[in-house]
Amino acid sequence: MSDRFPSFLDPPRRLRPFLFAGLVVVFLGAVGALYRYGVMVQSEIDNLAIANSDSLQWTLAQLEVEYFHMDGALLRARPEAPETMADFSRSFDVFYSRVHTIMEGRGFAAIVTPEVAGPEIARIDAFLHETATLVDAGPEALAPVLPELRSRAGALEDDVRTISLEGVREFAARSMAQRERVFTSLMLLASLTTALLAAITAGLVITWSLWRFGMRQTGSLSAAKARLEAVIGTSFDAVIVVDHEGKVLEFNGAAERVFGYSHAEAVGQHLNDLIVPEAMKSAKVAGFKRYRTGGVPRIAGHGLIGLQARRKDGSVFPAEISVTATRIGRKEIFVGYMRDITDRVAAEKELIDARDAAMAGEQAQAEFVAVMSHEMRTPLNGLLGTLELLRETPLDASQAALLGSMQKAGEILLSHVNNTLDVERLDAGKLSLSREPFAPMSVLDEIVQMQAAGAGARGNRLETRAVGRLPDAVEGDAMRIRQVLLNLVGNAIKFTRDGTITLEAEYHRDQGQLEYRVIDTGIGIPQGETERIFDDFVTLDPELSREATGSGLGLSIARRLMRAMRGQIGVESDPGQGSAFWITLPAPVVLSMPAPVAPVPVVKPPAPPATAAAAGSAPCSADGSPALRLSTPIEVLVVEDNDINRVVLCEMLRRAGHSIAEARDGVEAVEKAAERRYDVILIDLNMPRMNGVDATEAIRAGTGPNHETPIIAVTANVLPEARNRLEAAGVCRVISKPITRKMLDQVLAEELCPRLRQQNLSIPPEPEAEAERPLVQAETRAELAQSLGPEMMAQTLQRFLTEGAAMIAALTRAAAQERPAETAALAHKFAGSAALLGAERLHHRLKTIELALRPATPGTAPDAATGAALDALGPIWIDTCAELETSAAPQV
Repeated sequence: MSDRFPSFLDPPRRLRPFLFAGLVVVFLGAVGALYRYGVMVQSEIDNLAIANSDSLQWTLAQLEVEYFHMDGALLRARPEAPETMADFSRSFDVFYSRVHTIMEGRGFAAIVTPEVAGPEIARIDAFLHETATLVDAGPEALAPVLPELRSRAGALEDDVRTISLEGVREFAARSMAQRERVFTSLMLLASLTTALLAAITAGLVITWSLWRFGMRQTGSLSAAKARLEAVIGTSFDAVIVVDHEGKVLEFNGAAERVFGYSHAEAVGQHLNDLIVPEAMKSAKVAGFKRYRTGGVPRIAGHGLIGLQARRKDGSVFPAEISVTATRIGRKEIFVGYMRDITDRVAAEKELIDARDAAMAGEQAQAEFVAVMSHEMRTPLNGLLGTLELLRETPLDASQAALLGSMQKAGEILLSHVNNTLDVERLDAGKLSLSREPFAPMSVLDEIVQMQAAGAGARGNRLETRAVGRLPDAVEGDAMRIRQVLLNLVGNAIKFTRDGTITLEAEYHRDQGQLEYRVIDTGIGIPQGETERIFDDFVTLDPELSREATGSGLGLSIARRLMRAMRGQIGVESDPGQGSAFWITLPAPVVLSMPAPVAPVPVVKPPAPPATAAAAGSAPCSADGSPALRLSTPIEVLVVEDNDINRVVLCEMLRRAGHSIAEARDGVEAVEKAAERRYDVILIDLNMPRMNGVDATEAIRAGTGPNHETPIIAVTANVLPEARNRLEAAGVCRVISKPITRKMLDQVLAEELCPRLRQQNLSIPPEPEAEAERPLVQAETRAELAQSLGPEMMAQTLQRFLTEGAAMIAALTRAAAQERPAETAALAHKFAGSAALLGAERLHHRLKTIELALRPATPGTAPDAATGAALDALGPIWIDTCAELETSAAPQV
């Protein structure tokens, strides 16, 4: 070859043109081949950069996506909805994993440095570690701190955005630097190659140079490919690359471990034949076909998606997959990142099972508390009833004092039991709320009437105030609102002496929110304790509550009630200056207050009692006052398995002059009810052999003498479902233990008197002439004035005089339109106000009208006596107004 080489360099003259042309062709061919090969190398390097950069940038993009998933789940999380709490826990775990992937991944080392995004990632990591402890502790520990977590999580948005932007900026800079280096290298290589080709005069040298260049590029490509394979091979997620036909182009080591196929088995095969379950193959084929014809992908580019995948052995498992579509030249490929989430699904199932077990435990706990409350209230009923009977016996001063202490202790114990039951009912979500119209100020007026005496005993004055214009009526649960406000007012009275307690009402029309405030001038609350007072069993410093006893559940029950009504409760206090408690709740405005209607009887009214009928006299007093007592003995069947409670209940009835028959369980009750008729049956709920519900149903289902006899349930189990079961069985009323003599007399009168009057709608005979009754009872009015104070008394009197004229007109109008139920309800409401102010003659006439019209059917005109009573209302009202204004003049 050395002999031929010189002749090649010095060819004959005639061959020079051909040689030159050949060299030009070889040169141009070499240049063309070099250009094409350089483009191919650059394309491969771009592919490698794109795959690596896409993986890192996808991770950063997912960080922000998963943060908003977690933040959204946190905003939706509610303790009363366990599924929202579980959703937050899952979203938090995903976000936690993504953050630690960034912190620990080598590809993100340049981002987590202090100069780039180190402080932001540190704050996020601190939030994750603190929150993880709460999440792992379960919903009970997580629920109280949800508001704080929402605030803290919201504050992380800028940090997450900073990390994402800084990461993109860093990767962009890194990619730019990499491209510049490649470009510089390629330019240098091209220049060198051009110089070498220009210097080479022989085609073999050119060929040899090109061969060496190709070898160097092949080595570089092999090294780059090896690096890429190392990155993909060490990934924890299965990475599968497929072309637009669905054939596998790349299958990393994690994919081999997850699916059981080797790289050689997978590459070249169709994705459907490898990992898609049989039931999903047709859908996948249709999806690829739809996408190739211009359809929108349903998986690619949609973030993390949960799917079912199939292993080589045919087993199906849950997987989480994220697919990205990318185009290399004219070819489009799909890169899928897949993770086996079998363990996570199992963990979620364990969480769900644990939640179900916890809910079952809570249900068992609620049932246990209900049973225990019955067992506690049963002897408590006997204790308080026995004390009440003992109080009616001759006692000296020392014995009376000791008896009072015992009764007070029993009442405190009863209050603790009731509070515990309220907490269990609220926590178990068994609270039933009503949505009825009510006047906002009427709630405050009722509370003032109930609490005035207690406030006056401590030298306090109660005031009500409307802030701004209040609507005439709003919709809500007035009874629950009253319960919350009574607790707040009671606390204000306890911790205030010789001061003022102001009850304010305000309506925020732009928000549809009703707000009440209870403001006192008492001792206040120490700083740092204003949140803790709403926790269970918190009574603050014993020094502050020395004069008050309690279980520390009142405010916690109030907070639970407000949450159940979708409202809020809070307090502002200055030690030594007083406190201001407030509640806000949604209360839509209604157009008008509906007139009260008479209550429906649960069961059909029975015939008049045998004993009362035999006596031939009216069984009730004529004025029909709320505290009336039966004037004629009746026969009562008492059904109670507890000996103490049965003895006490029977003794109360005997002292009232009634005849008693006893039964120790439901079976005996059914047997005795079949033998003879009773005027009323008092029955317990929990008894051996047959409980009160079954016994009531058996008596109602038969045709015996007590088929329609009033049945009153006497029970310590006051849960709403227990009441519903008894009423559905056919009881007339459910009363709660412990039972007092006064309560028993009133209940019997209220149940029996209206039934006995149903056959005679005329006004019953009066024990004394109405004209002999005083217009205004001075003692009643004086006692009210002493309780309310001059200013509140003047306000109450003025309101009574203002509303009275409208009530008289409404009564007359309802009677003229033959609406007896509405007329009776208006008379009942007006009579209560008259009784409060001591307007005795007006109160008597209104109660007479009410009792006469209440059992009448719609469309029935008042009889002559009732019509005369309605006509006389006007003159009585005028005389009453004059008397009240005259007696009030010296005090104003």
